[in-house]
Amino acid sequence: MDSDKLVEALLRPDAYPEPTTTVELIQTHISWVFLTDTRVIKVKKPVDFGFLNFTTPAKRQHFCQREVLLNSRLAPWAYLGVAELRLDGDRLTVDGPGETVDYAVRMVRLPADRMLRNVLGRGEATEQTFAGIAQTLAAFHASAETSPEIQAMKGLDGVRFNCDENFLQTERYVGTLLSDETFNFIRTSTNLFLRRKAVAFERRAAQGRVVDGHGDLHLDAICVTDPVTIFDCIEFNERFRVLDVAEEVAFLAMDLEFGGWDGFAASFISAYVAASGDGGLRELLSFYKAYRAYVRAKINSFSVDDAGMSAARHNEAAATARRYYELAARYAREFNPQRLIVTCGLTGSGKSTLARGLAEHANLQVVSSDRMRKGLLGLEAADRHHDAFNHGIYAPSITDRTYQTMMLRAEALLQVGQSVILDGCFTTAAQRAQAVDLARRVKIPMLLLDCHTPEDLIRARLNGRIKKNSSVSDGRWEIYQNQLKVFEPPDEIADDEKVVLDRSRPVAELLAELEASLPPEWFDQCNGGA
Repeated sequence: MDSDKLVEALLRPDAYPEPTTTVELIQTHISWVFLTDTRVIKVKKPVDFGFLNFTTPAKRQHFCQREVLLNSRLAPWAYLGVAELRLDGDRLTVDGPGETVDYAVRMVRLPADRMLRNVLGRGEATEQTFAGIAQTLAAFHASAETSPEIQAMKGLDGVRFNCDENFLQTERYVGTLLSDETFNFIRTSTNLFLRRKAVAFERRAAQGRVVDGHGDLHLDAICVTDPVTIFDCIEFNERFRVLDVAEEVAFLAMDLEFGGWDGFAASFISAYVAASGDGGLRELLSFYKAYRAYVRAKINSFSVDDAGMSAARHNEAAATARRYYELAARYAREFNPQRLIVTCGLTGSGKSTLARGLAEHANLQVVSSDRMRKGLLGLEAADRHHDAFNHGIYAPSITDRTYQTMMLRAEALLQVGQSVILDGCFTTAAQRAQAVDLARRVKIPMLLLDCHTPEDLIRARLNGRIKKNSSVSDGRWEIYQNQLKVFEPPDEIADDEKVVLDRSRPVAELLAELEASLPPEWFDQCNGGA
């Protein structure tokens, strides 16, 4: 049946078997929801978004049946069954006479004044409100179905698949609803987190924390009745409904924070942890908050494309989508703490070896002065140039250009969510000032590694490097001696932004020492979730 005619028909009070004085319409990107005085009739739109397909009456009937069955787990009294939309001549009714042309979910109309969003809006919610929601949810999760197949669905690969799908489906909104910088930052941060926390995702699946859950636990899916009613779960796609319970908790916490109720979000999380004993979910909360904020942004983006919605609704959806995208980026900054590390030391001090080891250990992007210099001049990295100190490709003008370009490259990497280690000598305060300025500008912490090495070891390294021809660097003993004459110690860098390292020690020892002495976020990049 034509969608406009269907909506027009179901806005008539005489279309319903129960007497009603009014009919209200709430429209989402996938449903028309008709509210009578005592009932709700939910009709699925004939849409196909890839992750759901309601394009035929048979599919809509099937998913109506699934919706009733699945929601009976948490709200059996609210779901009355599947209604048939019947056409008798030109008159469309719910369960009336005539030929069945479509299907709908029939529900009891929940009290609007007890919907969680309205309770919050009136200032009537309390910590006890969220303790009750948390206890109901924890009990549901404890009894929810799980199995090896379910656990496999939302192990690391399943989570990554859904994230990749989100980014693929929202690329067309870049430039209108979110900036290219925001899109790339969230995507890069997500991929980095999945790489770092691979073990954590698999561990939680193995622990049975992945269940056939609700899948759509936001403010408008909860009614503060006694006991609390949680309704409107995901029925159209099992891989959205099957999830780590951390994701379910994160969704409601995110939606509370989106509305400005951060305190209640914290209370809810604490109450759920107490009720479930699942303190481990905190490790993934910021990630799942970002994921869920991004899903809400995507859904509102789809609504902007819905030709059946009014201009006012389009504008509202666009504004809401933008807010959710920005919230997702905020969470991404929480679970992907960025930093800028800068090496400082004379040629042969071992700073580049340390930079490579640190980059691998902490998942950093290396921006190397040696490689940058030769790349700018169109030279191969392995090309040898034994120019005199401050001459040839090592002339001050080329060195200045090299360091400036390093900063540009580092800033581009930082803008998309990467963390960076600047591998260079940084022998002057002016060179280091560029790195400090970059860190301040992008608002991330900086750490300078002040590398000290005994001269006899430096000389041995430089001589060995020449014999083996194994380094990008053209450093030699005479270059070291000249650098030493003009070297400016990094005294201008604050003590809490630098660490002095003895580079005569093995890199593994230094990494362990750094990890023990610095805040955890500096080395959380590649710990595998262990």
